[in-house]
Amino acid sequence: MKLEKFIYNILQSKTKSYLVYLITFILFVLSVLTFPTHITKAKMLPSKDSDTFSIYVDLKDGSSLSQTKEVTQCIVKNLQKDENITNISAFLGEGQPLDFAALVKQSALKDKESQAEIMVNIKKAKDRDITSYNLVSQLRKNVQEKCALYNANIKFIELPAGPPVLASIVSEIYGGNSFESRRDFALKIAQILKHQTTLVDIDVLADDDFIMYELEVDNSKVIMSKVDLDQLKNILYLAFEGMNVAVVNNKNVQSQIPVFLRLDDSRTLKDSSKEALIAKLENLKLMNKDGNMINISELVKINEIIKEPTITSKNLNLMINVIAETSKDSQIYPLLNARDEMLDTLNNDYEVIKTNMLNLSFIDKKTKERFDLVFDGELKVTIDTFIDLGGAFIIALVLIFFLMVMYYKSFAISGGIVLSSFISIIGVIFAHVIMDLITPDTFYLTATSLIGFIGLIGINSRNSTLIIDFSKQLVIEKNLTINEAIAKATATRSKPIILTVLTMVFASALIANDAVFGGLGVALIGGTLISYVVSMFFVPVIIKNQLKKIL
Repeated sequence: MKLEKFIYNILQSKTKSYLVYLITFILFVLSVLTFPTHITKAKMLPSKDSDTFSIYVDLKDGSSLSQTKEVTQCIVKNLQKDENITNISAFLGEGQPLDFAALVKQSALKDKESQAEIMVNIKKAKDRDITSYNLVSQLRKNVQEKCALYNANIKFIELPAGPPVLASIVSEIYGGNSFESRRDFALKIAQILKHQTTLVDIDVLADDDFIMYELEVDNSKVIMSKVDLDQLKNILYLAFEGMNVAVVNNKNVQSQIPVFLRLDDSRTLKDSSKEALIAKLENLKLMNKDGNMINISELVKINEIIKEPTITSKNLNLMINVIAETSKDSQIYPLLNARDEMLDTLNNDYEVIKTNMLNLSFIDKKTKERFDLVFDGELKVTIDTFIDLGGAFIIALVLIFFLMVMYYKSFAISGGIVLSSFISIIGVIFAHVIMDLITPDTFYLTATSLIGFIGLIGINSRNSTLIIDFSKQLVIEKNLTINEAIAKATATRSKPIILTVLTMVFASALIANDAVFGGLGVALIGGTLISYVVSMFFVPVIIKNQLKKIL
């Protein structure tokens, strides 16, 4: 009865009714303002707490395997100091055994002496006091500061919570008259990304020109030295590559076991200099037909050549990728800051064209070369997902509106029902703000949060329909006034509505802390709680004038 009287007093007073509108409007504006003020942040999915992560090591092209090994050993030694790490596997000159994410992140393409991959396993979540993504963030700074020898690029790769992509932010650079000009422009973009404090592991996926040494057999000297040519070639191959020289038969295996032979330590050079190569060749000797030992370095010539860069393309268009990961942040916010910096700093040398919502094109004012900058990676997945879910939300509102129009034969009441459903966004947003305050990590508004918001539309519409139908019945059967009927209907229906709300809240609380579906749970909790308040106060006020027209 107290609730009925309270609602009736609001309906009888224009001032109190307008006050309900004002409070609702203020709460709605405050909730929306949490986005530009970054109080509420959006992200495709929050970081995933997993039991493993990888480290990609990329030295500059032309670096030797011994240099790569030195960097890798430094990383391993630093990782071993952390009590949360259980075991480490290092792969020099190749990637780790492939998984689905590694296929997308191009781990399968690692085949250079300047590359390595480290697979790190950590304790199970229940046995450690820190999440895997916070552990990675903690280790990253220490390892990169101590082990960035020979200008090594060290990237920490976490298992993706959502669809695996090349990186969180992928900047695709198209255009330019040559590979060199395209690479130079990509370096400028990478430098701007490095200025963003929450962007880490920035890398330009383009080879630098570097010197290679090619061994050429001097046939005339080989003939004069009386050394067998085939033997010389085999020794060179054994020294630097290795080969199968025999097989072993075993009754327990289905096929023969090959015996692989390579001369120990001759393949590895101290550095990538010509002197190191000559020193290795001088250690290799062959016996000629007269029984004399001949130094191999006297029989081969070392030719210095420039290694041509690897050309990459997408959809038959030449391009270069600039990749970056985020550290405890969504992708969109540092990217927007970087994009603003691009517009400011590159404006003097380039004519900047905004091609769509984020992508840009640059025309060099001197050479007239055009460079197209297209953003991809998890960033694009996030934007596409939010656009699709936003479209689904609008379609759901439109469909419910027309359904209500068919049922009530009134556009005004249907609009009120849809509006009251939309206002539940207040609860969704403020629930995320509260979770962000009480949890140690940032609690993002995710794709699953939007799914929960879409699901709330039906619940909120049902609550409004219960009140409207019961109010009509009371007016017709009990001869109550409109305000009396609405107040009584609202108070009577408050119990089944609150029971529905509590059921939803208790059920959703079970997934509120989940890494992937936490946004869905929080959205349902906040949305259903505010939907109860909206049903009790906003719906009665908004339908009282419209209900008279249909009775």
